[in-house]
Order: sequence, then C-alpha cells, then structure tokens
Amino acid sequence: MMLTYRTFSAACQSVKTSWLCKSGVGLDMLRLDKLDPHISGNKWFKLKYNILAAQQAGKSTILSFGGAWSNHIHALAAAGKRFGFATVGVIRGEQSSATLSDAAKWGMQLYFLPRGEYRQKHAPNFQIGLLSTLGLSTKDVHVIPEGGSNFLGVQGCRDIIAEGNIGLADYDEIWLACGTGATLAGVALAAAEQLPHTKIKGVAVLKGGTFLRHEIHHYTHQLLDNWFLLTDYHHGGYARTSPALMEFIKTFESETSTPLDPVYTGKVMYAIWHTVMANPVKGRRILMIHTGGLQGNRGMR
Repeated sequence: MMLTYRTFSAACQSVKTSWLCKSGVGLDMLRLDKLDPHISGNKWFKLKYNILAAQQAGKSTILSFGGAWSNHIHALAAAGKRFGFATVGVIRGEQSSATLSDAAKWGMQLYFLPRGEYRQKHAPNFQIGLLSTLGLSTKDVHVIPEGGSNFLGVQGCRDIIAEGNIGLADYDEIWLACGTGATLAGVALAAAEQLPHTKIKGVAVLKGGTFLRHEIHHYTHQLLDNWFLLTDYHHGGYARTSPALMEFIKTFESETSTPLDPVYTGKVMYAIWHTVMANPVKGRRILMIHTGGLQGNRGMR
C-alpha cells in the first residue's frame, strides 16, 4: 500500500493562562499531537519521506532504533501496519513497556541490544552485521537513525510550517523541543524562506545539549541565524524531571485542559513560562509546536 499523505490543516489553538494574561504575551499552540492517534506529532513528518524513499526503492522492511518508550519506534510500528511494510525495532536494553507491547501488536519485530552494543548503532559495519544476524539483506531494508533523524526527516519537518498554516500569522518566535535537532533544523529552514522575521527557539531536553548546535548546522548545510538553542531547561536530563516541572505541568493542564509530557513538551512550555515571566514584553507573539509523544506518559506514570 503506497503512502497516502493528507496535509495537516488544523488551526493553531490559542493558549490562555493567568501568567500569559498578566504578561500581555500572546501564545498559540500548533497541536501536532492531534495529527494522528498513533503516528504522532513530529514523528509523522520525520517518517513521511523515509517511507516514500523506502517504497520508491522497493524496500520491504524499515529498521530503526530506540529505547523502550520511544515515540519514534511507536510511530514507525503503527506506520508499518498501516502502509503494509515490515518493521524492525532495535531496542536499547532489555525492557518491557506499553510502547513495545503496542509495537509488537502492530507487527514490529523487536531485537534487544545491550547498551554497550547499542552505542555502535551508527557504525556501517555494525549495521551490516546486525542485518545478517536478523536474516535481512541491505537491498531489502531501509534503515532510519534513532528518532527518525536524518536528512529525509529534516525534509519532512520543513513541511510543518506550510501545513500548519503558520505563515498566516505574524509570530515573533516559534518554540519547540529538541532531542536530536532534526525538527528544529527543518522548521528553521522553512522559516528562513517563509517567515524571515521569526526566530526559532529550541529547548534541549537532554543534559549537555550544546552538541545539538553542531547537529543542526549539519542538517541545514548552512549557518542560519534565525534559530537559538536553550540548554538550561532539561530538568536533570533526558526523561528526567524535577518537582518544579511536574508542578508546572499539573497547573498548566488544569488551566488549559491541554496535555503535555514531561520529556518534551512540558519542558518547552516551562521554558516559555520562565522567559516570559523574566521579560514580559507586552504584545509579543509566540507559537509553541506541540510535537506529540503523549503515549510516553504511560512510562512516566
């Protein structure tokens, strides 16, 4: 079954909270989490051109990597079931999770690697050996890096601007979470062409995220000056939280009825709140891209 892609046309959602009203700052949220019940948020955009490339090359299988609660693995397994190709998830460590249960239910073959071996996942010789172990051939398999982050994934993330109708509004800033930098790179590339006066602000969700600046420059092939990476809002590291973050998410969801996750979107919204309170510029207009990943909340619970 060939990929049938429908554009994302839902309007941005206006966000109202006590701190926004007090500051005079306007905040909208692009709800990519509502794009699809299983191929969630930015994962759909990262997978889109990878799936098309696999189909056009006649590949029967897509293989990728992730942890036990990976949103990418979850979305890839759902896409495989929907579009009729086999999927293999190479999983870091030997864990069970609701995410992996879903993936197995949708037909994904799960292969667990010890963390030491998993760190070699990007080495070409290691991947060839891995495919041999799995009884697969390179001519039949399309390999996607962890998180769906490659140039095809960046190409897909460029479409977020156009398909979210973001160009119809005059935003000063667009904020989003950064795990690998691919989504920010795609959004920054599109904004450079379509929204020349808008700054893109990424919140690194892992500790020591300064290396992401190199990754983003790599993905964009150029030194764009329309984006900025904030590295102080990781709350202890990837998939780690703090009491302040959890209390903020609880209050935000109570005020807005909009769900966040503490791994990605909660940290972005916390960063927005913190910077708005530190510098409440009246009339400032912000868009936050909700990149989905809410299925991972099951692991946090």
